[in-house]
Amino acid sequence: MNQKKILMCLGICSLSLALHAQNGPRNNSKNFPEAVPTNSQVQIFNQTDEVYSLDYLKDVVYATKDNMDLKLQIVMPKPYGESDKTFPCILYVRGSAWMKQNLYVDVPQISAMAKRGYVVTIVEYRPSDVAVFPAQRNDAISAINFMRENAQKYSVDVNNIFVWGSSSGAHTALFTGLHLKGADSNNDSLPDINGIIAYYPPTDVLHLKDDPTAASKGDENSPEGLLIGKIAVWNAPEKAKEASPFYYIKDNKDMPPVFLAHGTKDRVVPFSQADLLANEMEKNGCEYEFYALRNADHGSWQFWTEAMLDKVEKFIVKHLKK
Repeated sequence: MNQKKILMCLGICSLSLALHAQNGPRNNSKNFPEAVPTNSQVQIFNQTDEVYSLDYLKDVVYATKDNMDLKLQIVMPKPYGESDKTFPCILYVRGSAWMKQNLYVDVPQISAMAKRGYVVTIVEYRPSDVAVFPAQRNDAISAINFMRENAQKYSVDVNNIFVWGSSSGAHTALFTGLHLKGADSNNDSLPDINGIIAYYPPTDVLHLKDDPTAASKGDENSPEGLLIGKIAVWNAPEKAKEASPFYYIKDNKDMPPVFLAHGTKDRVVPFSQADLLANEMEKNGCEYEFYALRNADHGSWQFWTEAMLDKVEKFIVKHLKK
């Protein structure tokens, strides 16, 4: 047997021994004593901030609409040992220009929040070629209700639920805190959520095309045109307004707090869209935080640094209910 095969066998044997050691007999005494070291060079290292392992539940169906199973990707913190602990829940809606989403690409990076002690679920909505606005908003609300109804199963603290979205997903997230115009309040009940995190959201789909940096033209085949029924926004201005969070703020002054973040070099959704919403929220006394990320493009790395996640978590912690 050559040296490479010997090393491979030793590695497999070592791994096997480690696995058996973890699965072997365990002393579960409640009064298990703490070891006292005798070595003169030992350094006692006491840690208090628990780090969780994670469970990933793939493709959990939360609703079926228009003959389409709508799925969640759920990432749950798993405490060491037995625990009935519950965690705040973050529902994350990935952007897709309101078209079919890639539900899996964000699982690794959004899991960073699960590692911090949050149940994180990625929400699928119906794409605009299946159902037009407000289908996406209504799907997100259904997902929130599903997680609340199954809170015990997924270790969710029902008093602490946040909605986070990026791009068209941020547009959808904002609408989970806004009553629709003209809707009967009994038929448009909003879920009880603590706050909304909106990364680079389109907020005024009627005028998005008017920004000199805009890539979308607002015609019937544009993302916003498809969202309102394959109609150019200038041919259906009221429909475009109905699909725009900006026009709801003055009638929803008690909406949940909003965390806005947008890159100053966004090549997809102009920075002015978040700036416009922030100004409207300021005007109407809504609670918000607004971060302009210098030189950040649409969905670029600046949104996912530890420093940025720290800001998001600080916002979440600020609005937790005890």
